[in-house]
Amino acid sequence: MILKSCARENPEHRDDGQRGTLSAMKPAQSPHSPARDIDPISLRLFLSALEEGSLARAAARENIVPSAVSKRMSEMEEAFGVPLLERGVKGVQATPAGNALATHVRRLLQDVEHMHREMAGFATGVRGRVRLAVSVAALSGDLPAQIQSFRRAHPEIDILLQEDTTQAAFRAVLEGQADVAAGSDFGHDGLQVFPRGHCELAAVVPGQHVLAQRETLDYAQLLPFEQIELNRDNGISSVFEQTAQSMGVARRISARVSGHETICTLVARGMGVAVVPLYLKARHTHLDIRFIPMTGPWSSTPLCIAVRDPDALAPAARTLLAHLGVLPTA
Repeated sequence: MILKSCARENPEHRDDGQRGTLSAMKPAQSPHSPARDIDPISLRLFLSALEEGSLARAAARENIVPSAVSKRMSEMEEAFGVPLLERGVKGVQATPAGNALATHVRRLLQDVEHMHREMAGFATGVRGRVRLAVSVAALSGDLPAQIQSFRRAHPEIDILLQEDTTQAAFRAVLEGQADVAAGSDFGHDGLQVFPRGHCELAAVVPGQHVLAQRETLDYAQLLPFEQIELNRDNGISSVFEQTAQSMGVARRISARVSGHETICTLVARGMGVAVVPLYLKARHTHLDIRFIPMTGPWSSTPLCIAVRDPDALAPAARTLLAHLGVLPTA
């Protein structure tokens, strides 16, 4: 009964009781409700009219016919339900409501301009975020320095750097959890790689070890001794496992630990020997251990930068790769 009564109060909808009911239940709009869809062009024309003091000069400034400016001003006044401009023989000036609107318009147009600049920055790679997964080996050489120089050159691009094993870094890219990976140049199926130099390797042995006075070491000379390595998949350990198998020798692993800092500590305590990136030597001068450069095929491990598809990278990531010299500068 209530629905039928509502429909009768809206005779224009008598042919459809349901539509009439919905129309009747819809709150009426005030004739002077501010318009929600006034476009930035009208606002800019309004501000130009105030700054020029004339609709004609505003039209010339904005490259539009005066009648179009006048029409837009009238539409704005109708939408807000209040006069915005006082028109006279000498031109136009703002009403109190017009002055209040001008304050909002200036702020709004500044925000719009800032929005365009910011979005353009993301599009061109000036702004953004790059998720970078790296192995310990990849942090050798000049990569950290280049990351720092990139940050100085592009302060509005955030670099989210996560250190992990080579295999984990590559998996992060494959699974979309990182944009760029840097690690040892192996095990990167499904990725496109760019050579990135080499990581020099060293044997680390206790200070009183029988090998401690050697100037260089071949990996085969370490096989008789217990070894300490990372407990995660990593490029160096995989290479040496394959090497030992090819020589018909089983490696003796005394400990697998979470990081190179722990490896060096355990070596100092006599639990075994290890192979680590040579650049770690500078961090462990306080320990009674020796870093001895490796020779032969085990003297270094090749490094690479890996991505899924360079063409699909966000501009910020491409900007980083260009800075690292693996992609041409745009």
